[in-house]
Amino acid sequence: MPQHTPPAPVVNDPATTPSALRRHLARWPTGVAVVTTVVDGRPVGKTINSFHSTSLQPPLVGWCVDHGSSQLDDWLAADGFVVHVLSADQIPLATHFANRSADRFAGIEWTAGLDGMPLLVADVPLRLECRVRHRLPVGDHTYLVGQVVDLTAGPAIPLVLQR
Repeated sequence: MPQHTPPAPVVNDPATTPSALRRHLARWPTGVAVVTTVVDGRPVGKTINSFHSTSLQPPLVGWCVDHGSSQLDDWLAADGFVVHVLSADQIPLATHFANRSADRFAGIEWTAGLDGMPLLVADVPLRLECRVRHRLPVGDHTYLVGQVVDLTAGPAIPLVLQR
């Protein structure tokens, strides 16, 4: 007969500090994606895990950029973005775009897509090319909402982050 391990006791953490919130929310599984755009002819990209569907009619998706991001001005100026949902075997790509390097496209193969935005050549489970429809300041982030203009889907299993 299988053994059942009881769950850990519930801990009441009334101090909702940023570090406590981050630690506890990291237990919630979330998808991992790389978003890309072009600003002044220069490719910009970063790894995110805040991506989600916002609306089906019209087709809208959104994600949040931290006000402390070194790329904040680029994302606020962008007219669109491409979401590349990563596959389970693309951890190195997620790590590469999470790097704080000035040129995150160094050594990365890409082609120009909608409005010249970078499309990663890597096979991904889902790629959404979007035009920005809303920029909403929310706390210490800005919520970017884009209308999906084109999508490409593949059979790979998406990458999920959970700590």
